[in-house]
Amino acid sequence: MANNGDPGKWPDVSAPQARSRYLHPEELQRFENFHVAAQRIVEGFYSGRHRSAAHDASAEFADYRPYSPGDDFRSLDWRAYARTDRDYVKLFRKETDMRCHVLLDTSRSMGFRGIAPIRPRQFSWPSWLRSRSLDNAALPASTEALSKFEYGAHLAAALCYLMIRQGDKASLALGASNLDLYVPPGGAMMHLKGMLHRLDRVTPDGATALSEVLKNLFSLAGRRGLLVVITDLLEDTEPFFRSLGLFAHQGWQVVLFHVLTEDEVGLPGEGPTRYRDAEGSEVLDADAGRLRAAYRTELRKWLSTLENVARERRIHYTRMTASTHYTLALERYLNARERS
Repeated sequence: MANNGDPGKWPDVSAPQARSRYLHPEELQRFENFHVAAQRIVEGFYSGRHRSAAHDASAEFADYRPYSPGDDFRSLDWRAYARTDRDYVKLFRKETDMRCHVLLDTSRSMGFRGIAPIRPRQFSWPSWLRSRSLDNAALPASTEALSKFEYGAHLAAALCYLMIRQGDKASLALGASNLDLYVPPGGAMMHLKGMLHRLDRVTPDGATALSEVLKNLFSLAGRRGLLVVITDLLEDTEPFFRSLGLFAHQGWQVVLFHVLTEDEVGLPGEGPTRYRDAEGSEVLDADAGRLRAAYRTELRKWLSTLENVARERRIHYTRMTASTHYTLALERYLNARERS
């Protein structure tokens, strides 16, 4: 059970052996506002095929969650209300639960964190966070930039938590050119702890070829569900999108989080600069200042092409930069999807 049937408590991921770099106990309260948006996105897409949280003698009790406007009042747990004077909804797990597969790119280029630390002013917290009485210790104290992999791992951990929290199942896949790790879908908090433990042990390495990883994942994933891919897309995008199409054509909902650093977007620096291939041995010497305008023009064309190709294939494409705190980026994405 996610929280041993005790309403009002967030699931315990704070056990010493499960302490994770990417999902901290003090962060869980921040995801409370994401829960309704995430649930509506999932249930809206799978309307008619996806189970709802309703009382059913044939279903297995999974968890409690706070009542939200729009929930069926018949799902309220009146015994919990009598004990706590608060409204809670009982969640039940059926075989028709949504399965969310999160694929995180572990290639060497994902280890890039830029050439300069993030300035504190670049952390722009949403108003609902600033208004909460949270300890300062719960906010990031370090100004060190996250690598693209670290940023993606935070996103992956948060998404898996949200899926399991709302009674669905989450799966984790890791790889660069091969499917190095596949954790099958599970809906228990112990399952989440296991995935977090695996994330903690990963060091980005190898060349990017997610097209092959996706083919392997497609053969293992089974019935349709939600696929979230987190990558910097530094590879040949034609075979990549062709492999994503395997999922889209079979009725999967496909979400693509494209993670870049500010330095990759802006190309900072002046004068002669040496650039090294993050996944190979090539070296290029160029004047950053003179190159910047042409670089940014080509980058805009590339990003526009990616958005168009994704749209044509019914893939939800979202670009994120590692200088925007991942909670804010995730909130923006969920809110945008809920409105669309």
